[in-house]
Amino acid sequence: MNTRLLKDYWRKYYKRGFLTGLAILSFLCVVDQTLQHPFFFNKISELNTLMFTLSFILFGGVFCGIISLLILLIISLTTISKK
Repeated sequence: MNTRLLKDYWRKYYKRGFLTGLAILSFLCVVDQTLQHPFFFNKISELNTLMFTLSFILFGGVFCGIISLLILLIISLTTISKK
């Protein structure tokens, strides 16, 4: 078990997962809004729909950050430290 890996790099992994999820969901929303019938998001026509879409993108980014932390936990549990 490599606990040092978890202690030193958890912020980096969370930030990377959060920003990647945020970028992908934002790009998906922009592309989806250009379609006549959107697949993933509702067509933004009023403030309520905009706020719902923005919160969906934000919470999706948070979820991606948590997933990256779980991956780091698995990596730290399966590796051995080089002391």
